[in-house]
Amino acid sequence: MPNKLVAVIIPIYKQKPDANELLSLKQCLTILKNYPIIFIAPDKLNAAAYKEACEGAPFKLVTFSDFYFDNLAGYNQLMLSPDFYKTFIDYKFILIYQLDAYVFKDELNYWCSQNYDFIGAPHIPHENQENEMQFLKGYSKFINRVNSIFKTKHKVSNVGNGGFSLRKTQTCYLLLKILKGKVKIWGPNNEDGFFKYWGNLFYPFFKLPTDELAIRFSIEESPALSLKKLNGELPFGCHAFEKYEWATWEPLIFNNNRL
Repeated sequence: MPNKLVAVIIPIYKQKPDANELLSLKQCLTILKNYPIIFIAPDKLNAAAYKEACEGAPFKLVTFSDFYFDNLAGYNQLMLSPDFYKTFIDYKFILIYQLDAYVFKDELNYWCSQNYDFIGAPHIPHENQENEMQFLKGYSKFINRVNSIFKTKHKVSNVGNGGFSLRKTQTCYLLLKILKGKVKIWGPNNEDGFFKYWGNLFYPFFKLPTDELAIRFSIEESPALSLKKLNGELPFGCHAFEKYEWATWEPLIFNNNRL
């Protein structure tokens, strides 16, 4: 049983972080300084640059096989490995904080208290999603019919992005153990899509938030539109700030994090 609430897990694989990765890291160390910081890295990595960036702040370094950090496919396999979650099973939750994420304020205890099994920025639903995600469209229609019959309000969740995500460690571990064969079939595809797909199908045993709540946790795609939905309030954090509408994020990140 877990005896600690949450740890911040920072995947690293480069010998030296670039300027924006360093910005992301320093913000994490400032805002989330009251939580355990754990870097995960390939066995071969010299992490001296990250140690220097920590400027004496306490941290741990946990290494895994180099294979998992050679490319995105390897990383996805690590995130879908029960052994990864078993490594951190003493923590009730883990916050995955990739270095293209940015945390605006310390709401980590609050989001842990919401007790979701996985929460990250909602994906924008697409009309032509393939394979398993296409199935969720039909499943959503089925849920809508169930809601109309039983007067319930459950909706299929589009949550969410894994790059800045809070995960209940034991539940993710058990889900991946139960679905070992499905993980193998999933292959090198994005790991967060696996939790989105199977998390919806395993409701209520695997709890995902609504899209409306999830954008308060994090934003990835369409940040200008998402911030408008939040009435200008900043979320807990964001992911891929360089990739999606940098012009939207730049003043928020460099101007004291205020709108």
